[in-house]
Amino acid sequence: MSCQTRIATRFTARFTTLFRALIYGLPLALTLAACGSVPPAPGDNFYRLQAVNTLSHTPPAGSLSVRSLRADSLYAERPIIYSEESNPRQLRQYHYHLWLYPPAQLVQEHLAGSLGQSSALNTGSGAAYEIDGRIVRFERRMSGKQSTAVVALELQLTTRGKAGPNKSYQAEQTASDDTLPAFAAAMEQALGKIYTQFLADTLLPR
Repeated sequence: MSCQTRIATRFTARFTTLFRALIYGLPLALTLAACGSVPPAPGDNFYRLQAVNTLSHTPPAGSLSVRSLRADSLYAERPIIYSEESNPRQLRQYHYHLWLYPPAQLVQEHLAGSLGQSSALNTGSGAAYEIDGRIVRFERRMSGKQSTAVVALELQLTTRGKAGPNKSYQAEQTASDDTLPAFAAAMEQALGKIYTQFLADTLLPR
């Protein structure tokens, strides 16, 4: 093999290696560059409920137990549910806006706290009066930039072991603005309306 042939062979081999490295490395470099330009995902936002004032219907301390509420399907999950007024049959979940606890626990604690019975959360019997129930609706309804808290509950009072009728309640409350904190505050008020009606219906002792 002549000197020129050996030089040409080495050049060809080096060029081929460089070309292969460029071909195989370019997609990886482009992928890494693309990953570096993707904005970070939004952080999660969590919402809780503050007790409402139902002092005019507060039963004697220690006489009431609020049992665990039931909830099904989307209403058992923490992501906040919303619907559009123009399409009420379709429900959606926010990706980054969640309740602090699952709605069943959230409403149970909110009901007990609103009745001044924060220590009366349990799943057993023993108290003279026991409240049981189920979440039927618990969502945010959107209409343009206006939002409304919509909640429906089934509630039942058991008095000294005797179960009363299972009654359905629904309430709505328009939020003060289009933010999620305002929606949470509206949900507190909507729940308060239900509590007031339920306690009036059941005639709990005061």
